[in-house]
Amino acid sequence: MIRFLVIFCLLSVSVQASDSLTVESSRQKTAVVELYTSEGCSSCPPADQWLEALLETSTDEFDILALAFHVDYWDYIGWKDRFASSKFTTRQHQLGAINKQSTIYTPEFFVDGRETRGTVNVLEHIGATNATESTLELQLTVTKNGNSLTLELEPSNTLFNGKILHHRYFVFENNLVSQVTRGENSGETLHHQQVVRYMSRAHKLNTSNNYQINIDPAWQLENIGVAALVTTPGNESYLQAVHTPIFPLLAK
Repeated sequence: MIRFLVIFCLLSVSVQASDSLTVESSRQKTAVVELYTSEGCSSCPPADQWLEALLETSTDEFDILALAFHVDYWDYIGWKDRFASSKFTTRQHQLGAINKQSTIYTPEFFVDGRETRGTVNVLEHIGATNATESTLELQLTVTKNGNSLTLELEPSNTLFNGKILHHRYFVFENNLVSQVTRGENSGETLHHQQVVRYMSRAHKLNTSNNYQINIDPAWQLENIGVAALVTTPGNESYLQAVHTPIFPLLAK
């Protein structure tokens, strides 16, 4: 219900054609669902479709930040995934190491940085996260300045058990379509949601945080969203996330 209210407020902001928008995290923890996928992997389209179905039902039932990271280690078999990045592959390796995995694979789901196999387990972990009161509240303000987005993040605190915290920013895009002509998915039309298009490096969390992202001309802004994620250093523990579409900023 909280997430529904936030979305309703955003729709109201779009009517007012505001120069900036502000969203706040829930009092409960937002579950961060990461899917590591590739257009070159024949096993990935069903996982992509399941994530899309989850997003369609999550507004009332779940509070989630879903991020689809396209990795590049399938590119060698004949189809280069245009959304893939070696940075995302590195991130998957890092999460795999934290989870003491002997290998990484696609499709692979993580919930709050923990490897989660099977859709039932994903749903259970989301529910458990949403039932947990967050130790951190976040306020994210997004402003569009010409060809850039300015993100201002204000946390309720900057320490967890006396330790410093880190945060990252993400840009994700919905309603993406690819006609695959080579590789394992040759001849398929693939549909993608919540595709990560930009990931910042980790920054120390301060009482006030300001970050600027240049808008890529390839992004369809009406389908773009931004997010901030706060973790302990090295992604050992996910503490809270906040996210929003930016379409309210496009009416101006």
